[in-house]
Amino acid sequence: MAIKIDLRVPPCKTVPEVTAFVQECEAAGFNGVGMLDSQMLERDVFVSMAHALLNTKTINIASAVTNPVTRHPSVLASAAQTVSEVAPGRAQIWIGRGYSSANVIGIPPATVRQMRDSVVMMKELMSGSEYDFGDTTSRMKHGGGVSTPVYIAATGPRVMRVAGEVADGALLMTGIHPNQVAESQEIIFDGAKAAGRNPDNIETIYTCTTIIRDDLQEAREIARPLAVQRLMEPTYTRWLKAAGLDFSEFELPRGLWDLYPDVPHAEDWEKAKELCSFLPDDALAQLCDTMGLIGSPEYCAERIKEADAAGMEHLYLMTDQTYEFATGELAAFRDTIFPALGRSKQPA
Repeated sequence: MAIKIDLRVPPCKTVPEVTAFVQECEAAGFNGVGMLDSQMLERDVFVSMAHALLNTKTINIASAVTNPVTRHPSVLASAAQTVSEVAPGRAQIWIGRGYSSANVIGIPPATVRQMRDSVVMMKELMSGSEYDFGDTTSRMKHGGGVSTPVYIAATGPRVMRVAGEVADGALLMTGIHPNQVAESQEIIFDGAKAAGRNPDNIETIYTCTTIIRDDLQEAREIARPLAVQRLMEPTYTRWLKAAGLDFSEFELPRGLWDLYPDVPHAEDWEKAKELCSFLPDDALAQLCDTMGLIGSPEYCAERIKEADAAGMEHLYLMTDQTYEFATGELAAFRDTIFPALGRSKQPA
């Protein structure tokens, strides 16, 4: 099976503990891991990445995702090139608008224009070229050689188009329904063609909400806040419509916006589930199936086979865990799902 599968690993514990879990992911057979960059919620992403890269052999490690608001793009470019020196070819920079990083310190997330300009600046600096910072022109002394790949995390069509124009790849948060995949790829390809680039050179990774339990309904209940989040953001309406879904009839409780720091990272997950209890089970089931892998290990293995057969090349698994490691999902993939996919574990 050719499909690549990465797992989200939040730097929620000490650096050695994070590295130990990444080593388990590598041994289980994951292609890569992504580390959250949110300074008020987790340890520093680049320190965590460097230590994990130094102590693994094959697994790719990405910032999933960093942003150009709390970290200036020139700082990101330097960090990217430096961390790649630890393990050439295995580090990636995934960059987004920075909602969870910016909101908690009272600043706005990056605009679409900032996203585009930031990626252009990073790639120029990493290549060793000079960059015009208004009244100052500078270059990064350790730039040059092979640049660290930069991927843009995108939910809306404008950011997707920018990814096609300037990035090495895109991390897409649309869902994994075939219509969602086809429509999002068309937008990226249009952006690439408009910029004179070959769309085939832009990798697309699909974010896949992943909650694995032996009982399907239990998994869906855990995912309930993540499903409701799709209804809170206008950008997702497009992707729900692409999958043939319409939930405009539901009125969302105001308390959802009071959860700290937000719904997908809520510290009080039980409160989040309580606020989301308005969503009927049939609607929850529909949302879960478009969002990703939510159910038993056997059910999830079959869904991955379907995704592979449909031509999807890369999945990024995001669990409900922001403050703990996804030990249950790791075990399910290692013991059941990867063997069902015919994938062997990495040698110790």
